[in-house]
Amino acid sequence: MFQLSNGKNKRELVEESWKKEEYIEELMMQIDTHVRQLVDVFRFVLKYRILFRGSGVEFASLREYVPGQDDAIRIDWKASLRANKLYIRQYEEERDLDVYILLDSSSSMLLGTQEKLKSEYAAIVCGAIAYAAIESGDNVGFGMFNDKILFSLEPAGDMTQYYKILRHVVDPQYYGGKCNLGESLNYLINILQPRTILFIISDFIGLDKNWSDSLKMIGGKLDRIIGIMSRDIRDSKLPENLGYMKFKDPFSDKMMTVDVDNIRDEYNYLAEKQEKNIENEFQGVGLGFVKVYTTEPFVEPLIRYLTIE
Repeated sequence: MFQLSNGKNKRELVEESWKKEEYIEELMMQIDTHVRQLVDVFRFVLKYRILFRGSGVEFASLREYVPGQDDAIRIDWKASLRANKLYIRQYEEERDLDVYILLDSSSSMLLGTQEKLKSEYAAIVCGAIAYAAIESGDNVGFGMFNDKILFSLEPAGDMTQYYKILRHVVDPQYYGGKCNLGESLNYLINILQPRTILFIISDFIGLDKNWSDSLKMIGGKLDRIIGIMSRDIRDSKLPENLGYMKFKDPFSDKMMTVDVDNIRDEYNYLAEKQEKNIENEFQGVGLGFVKVYTTEPFVEPLIRYLTIE
């Protein structure tokens, strides 16, 4: 995919606006319009987890029933029938569930042909998830990546953490560069605890070739992973009757003049195919996936996924 060239560099516009402290307040206001419903859903998910996994404990393994020593209420009748012996369910104390948000800040995220750049839209999604999780009693960690992890905040559960996250997402020094999701996931495998919900917010453009292998590996370790594809409408479809236009590759800055009408059908087809392939990579290994455009509300599809799951 390519970045449209339209006068002043998009990144320059972002940097100018993000130098102002007022932008954080504006970001918080935009987050606030989305977050209340999301907070309620996070609380529901927490309550559901407690009701169906047991308050403070989770299932660990089976062992043979010892008469006079074990409580018969813990007998697993299905397993006992299969083995023709009585088995009980053993539990271990349940640790707190962490939420970790991984945000793509590579150059392709600085595209914006509509009201918001993808990076601006993703910042709102990121802030809303962080606020909702903290309000619901979860610890939240946060990291940003381009061709590597730029930094990683350890999970914490207070509003100081929320403000730290906002200050990082509006800092222009973290934006630009190529995209290497695989390396970032390999890094997170070693630092995240198994009871973690990982949100990956990205346009999933310019991915490294081995990213899906890393996704499968970390998917086997963590409690849940949800990919949130944040896209500009022009990532997916080109408009009609544009004629010749200049395009810029966001990763190499190479410019080219293209007859848009001549390539539109193939571009749209390949974009749709790429998006579907990425969705299949997530869902094929049992991971969550939500796609949103920067012109659309993100709360409803995210809530739909969380409540169905």
